[in-house]
Amino acid sequence: MKKLSLFMMLTMIGTMSFAQVIFQIQAPSTPVALQNTTYPLTWADPAGGDWATPDLNIPANSVTAPLEFVDDGDGPTLDANGNPLGQDACTPLINNLTGKIAVLYRGACEFGFKAEQAQDAGAVAVIIINHTGAPVGMGGGTNGPNDTIPVIMISEQDGDNLKADIAAGTITQAFIGNKAGIFADDLGIRGDEVMRARRFSNLAGLSQNASEFSVPVGAWVRNIGNQSQTGATLSATIDNGSQIYNQSATVPTLAPGDSAWVSLPTFSQASYPVGVYTMDYTVATNPNPDGEPSDNVIDATFMISDSIYAYGKFDAQGVPVANQGFTASGFTNEFEACIAFQDANASRMRSIGMTAQLSSVGAVPLTNEFIEATVYQWDDVFTDINDPGLNFSVITELDAAFFVYGSDLQNVPVFVAHSAPITLIDNTRYLFCITTPFVDDQGGNGLNATFVAYNTDLGYSVTQDDGVSGANGAHLQPSTPIDVDGGWSLNGFGLDVTPTISVQMDLVTGVEELNNEITVVPFPNPTVDVLNIPVGDRNGNATIEIFDVAGKLAMTKTVTFTNNQTLTLDVSNLSNGSYVANMIFEDGTAKFNVVVNK
Repeated sequence: MKKLSLFMMLTMIGTMSFAQVIFQIQAPSTPVALQNTTYPLTWADPAGGDWATPDLNIPANSVTAPLEFVDDGDGPTLDANGNPLGQDACTPLINNLTGKIAVLYRGACEFGFKAEQAQDAGAVAVIIINHTGAPVGMGGGTNGPNDTIPVIMISEQDGDNLKADIAAGTITQAFIGNKAGIFADDLGIRGDEVMRARRFSNLAGLSQNASEFSVPVGAWVRNIGNQSQTGATLSATIDNGSQIYNQSATVPTLAPGDSAWVSLPTFSQASYPVGVYTMDYTVATNPNPDGEPSDNVIDATFMISDSIYAYGKFDAQGVPVANQGFTASGFTNEFEACIAFQDANASRMRSIGMTAQLSSVGAVPLTNEFIEATVYQWDDVFTDINDPGLNFSVITELDAAFFVYGSDLQNVPVFVAHSAPITLIDNTRYLFCITTPFVDDQGGNGLNATFVAYNTDLGYSVTQDDGVSGANGAHLQPSTPIDVDGGWSLNGFGLDVTPTISVQMDLVTGVEELNNEITVVPFPNPTVDVLNIPVGDRNGNATIEIFDVAGKLAMTKTVTFTNNQTLTLDVSNLSNGSYVANMIFEDGTAKFNVVVNK
């Protein structure tokens, strides 16, 4: 397998989880209510190659200093987001920030440029307040390689909550960096170091009982504090409307800096109703409270769905949650982001199509660009990821379908139907891939402008088994490979980042169903409030049923139509998200996906 050189661009709103790196207001700041408060953040990581900032995973790179807003001389005039132009650091600063943590707003110029202005004014670190929502990943841009001080981002809301105290100078001490050893009692768990369901959205048709679906439960617990911990507990709960799992175990005594794998009983049920299964891990110190509890609870939620197969996370409205965009550098032909599939009962299902989302950078719109949804049968013979026979040499393309962007649908999930439904074969491996061509970013650097959406809220390192957890029941099967110009990488960009690709499948109930299937292609899709449905050369009645990704009926309507009529269906009452529609005619049925994006 080819080792890849990867280039990452962060393009979407969301919070990324970085182990042990925190931003905290410390004593003697006032008001007292702010003291010891920790805020979610993203930070400029030099590992991406576009920053020269310190690696905040290293405790020696931590910074403790007061906070002060920048002043670039542009005055109090507000920008388009309602923030003072004089505090966005898009021009050289006029105030002296020596020994201070500079605070500024996200604005029209590059993150790296802002950080360099603050660094030149003497700042020892930079906090960027997002203008919309949660913190996002930050590319260094042209100036990032000049920046040698820590750079973090906090959310719009947290910035609003802190700005009066920053302006008043009452936050006299804040901490940015790795918290290891700072607190006496401090245990933590990480999202990529817990067992979770094999994938986020699991098919009900392949999860009918405990022998077909179960979740091994356990986590690494780390002592980040400076005192030994005895008698701590790790617990896990699962709730699907009512609590169906609640188990705890005592954590072995941990010296400072030590860690231990803690196993809990496997979760299994006699049957699995369609829906969301909220799963949480919690670690608790004993007897003293945890000095910094932001990493004491990890969300490992999963879904059972009638039709959606996905590793990436979905929100409550059924929309894939993406907070990064990834591509590979240096490719000359194509880049494929893939998710793997294999099941002993795969022949119960057939694949209908795939959903994915793209974004772009610079002045490059997505209009007239395309993505290709490709399905491969993967016939290399190997037992698991530890088998030396694992390879990507016997791969057969089963289908390739295209979606051409008619408009600039940045970060919008789009559905690409297969040329024809694909009936799956038991115990056969498949790869479902989204392919993007090279599109020059017009920056003169030969970098790709289009990015496949990924999510950083999940981590499958332990679930796929990193070889050190010792967890019974680890899956040991491929998850999210990528292909760059024919060079495959088993774990893609890492098992802590997950492509937001999903596969639409339905249950095969017999030959009659296949023979009576009617092809319907609605438009526009994605839609805002109206869906047009061409019915072809049919007369009569049909019932339309629209289900959300959790399998709940969101809408039903009976319609009457004549030859070659295009029905207009009002979907304005549907929330943003992905849906599955069944249209039941007198002589057959049609199934199609609907994406609502208002």
